[in-house]
Amino acid sequence: MIAMRPIREYDVIDLLNAGRFQGEIEGYIVMNGPEYLGHMLYRVDGAVTRVLDCGVENTALIDGAVRACVAAGERAGASSFEVEASDARLAQWRGVFFGGAPDTPIPNERLFGGCAGETE
Repeated sequence: MIAMRPIREYDVIDLLNAGRFQGEIEGYIVMNGPEYLGHMLYRVDGAVTRVLDCGVENTALIDGAVRACVAAGERAGASSFEVEASDARLAQWRGVFFGGAPDTPIPNERLFGGCAGETE
């Protein structure tokens, strides 16, 4: 069973971050039972969750991992999100789900809002 677990040990975050990102970095470890599948790093800057690093190789799991980071940011008060464009996996994810969206932060409801009853 796939699980996304918050990283509670800041030494682990520091190791995964390797000094690349500043501020209070948070993260998730993605596991399949005892098997490590990767990690995600993110930071909440006021009203924006910034997904910074995708260490998940399986593209089928990246969407759930990004959503876990954005949901954690929303619980911390963020109402929108961005993904790091220099991370190839995150840039590809953004292109698939939000290809036509402007580069400004994307409102969380665009990621979590349902399709039922919506019209344009």
